[in-house]
Amino acid sequence: MNFFENCTVVITTFFSGKKLDNCLLNIPDNFSKIVIDNGLEIKNKSYYENKFKNLKYIIPKENLGVPRSYSHGLSLVKTRYMFTTQPDVIVKKNCIENLLEAILNYPNAAILSPTIFHNSKYLVNGDYKILKYKNKKFLQQRNLFFNQAHRFPPDGDLSVDAVTGTAMLIDTLKLKNIGDWDKNIFNYYEDMDICLRLRLAGYEIVKIRKAEVDHDPFSSHDISFEEELNFSRNWHYSWSSLYFFKKHNDLFFAYKLATSIFINSLIKLMFYFFINKKKFSIHFSKFLGISSSLLGFGSNYRPFKKK
Repeated sequence: MNFFENCTVVITTFFSGKKLDNCLLNIPDNFSKIVIDNGLEIKNKSYYENKFKNLKYIIPKENLGVPRSYSHGLSLVKTRYMFTTQPDVIVKKNCIENLLEAILNYPNAAILSPTIFHNSKYLVNGDYKILKYKNKKFLQQRNLFFNQAHRFPPDGDLSVDAVTGTAMLIDTLKLKNIGDWDKNIFNYYEDMDICLRLRLAGYEIVKIRKAEVDHDPFSSHDISFEEELNFSRNWHYSWSSLYFFKKHNDLFFAYKLATSIFINSLIKLMFYFFINKKKFSIHFSKFLGISSSLLGFGSNYRPFKKK
């Protein structure tokens, strides 16, 4: 297999600054690369296209969010495989090549994912997930019970239910067979959604031990933007959690979950109103996000960068 002719790297970015440079510097020049800039920073286009070989820098008309960005990237990809990642990820040496090499061993796999470290430490819940379902009906996302076996990465490759969106090698034909990413989602749960749908379609998802990345969580943006992005993250995490459970579960279970989040956020935002501005903002954003989802509104909140 000619690795470089069979895979395109797609990165979504939002005011990432030098994080994007660091990410791209660790991706071999010969791979085609597509960057979707949701910060709409027009001045960056010529800078990155001149600095890095085989790179297309796309500036959409609006902030697309994560799944719509990857979907737009998919429409531009000419190769069978696409490797999706984000600016706060360092792709280790031969990571993508090792993923592509492993394809021959797992022909039914729709996603091959590298082993993910977080600032050089291994956290099992940041690497893969267990999705509990029965008779093609999703029941719950279950955290891995922490025990001695989960302190370290698996010894070899591992077939799993789902992987995080930190880094994925995706078979584009298999993804198109299930209908692409869910573009109703702006951020969060889009990775669990495609993993669940791919698994229910009979495809496999495999962690490849020889391929590694290092992730610096929640750092893919300008630090001056932190407060606004935290608000956006909590808003969309709450919105997407209810949307995901409504989509893949019965409404009773979904609304039971949503009611719990709604009441918990309401109590905490009232408690923190006078004593902790930061925690009040977190629970206020969760309250607004879950309320919007409960009322059937779209994932319409958008983070903004102050001038």
